[in-house]
Amino acid sequence: MKLYAETPGLRTRQLVGDLAVLAWMAAWVAAGVALYRLVEKLAVPGARVEQAGSSFAGDIAEIQQKVGRLPVVGGELQDPFGRLAGVGRTLAAAGVTQQEVVHQLALWLGVVVAVVPIVVLLLVWLPRRVSWAREAGAASRLRLDGADLELFAIRAVANRPLRDLHRVTPDPAGDLRAGEYQALADLELRALGLRAQPRRA
Repeated sequence: MKLYAETPGLRTRQLVGDLAVLAWMAAWVAAGVALYRLVEKLAVPGARVEQAGSSFAGDIAEIQQKVGRLPVVGGELQDPFGRLAGVGRTLAAAGVTQQEVVHQLALWLGVVVAVVPIVVLLLVWLPRRVSWAREAGAASRLRLDGADLELFAIRAVANRPLRDLHRVTPDPAGDLRAGEYQALADLELRALGLRAQPRRA
């Protein structure tokens, strides 16, 4: 396969097109990352809830231990404080859950925003690019192997618009019958982005 044409005009268009595709992909990746970071900020309240719940549970647990040391009533007072500490732990767990939900939401929104436009572009652009690379690569190998110009001349008559054919010869069919293949073959090779003769080292 050939990645780029040999003729300057087509090669320039291909390079510009490839750079535009890369820029498009980079822009949407950047947009996805920006959206991810923006949505991630929604996790800040959850982090604060987690911190508050953990602090509350820790403080109550400390109080529970101190109350347990009280003579006579200490053991009875420990249970309510234990339940109160459980409320703090529940609050902390809710904060953790909220952060996880926000993280997942931020991740998937960022991925969707980045991936969908890139995939749509690749579905349109990539098949044509690969098709050209295969076709030009095959033609280049035939040309390098010394394939007869008749093959490219026949392809030109079959594939090129009539106005392009008449630019190179007033009678394409006559040229084929007469064995005058050079002009038509050059037309087909140029359409594929190839030179009629490969450069010599």
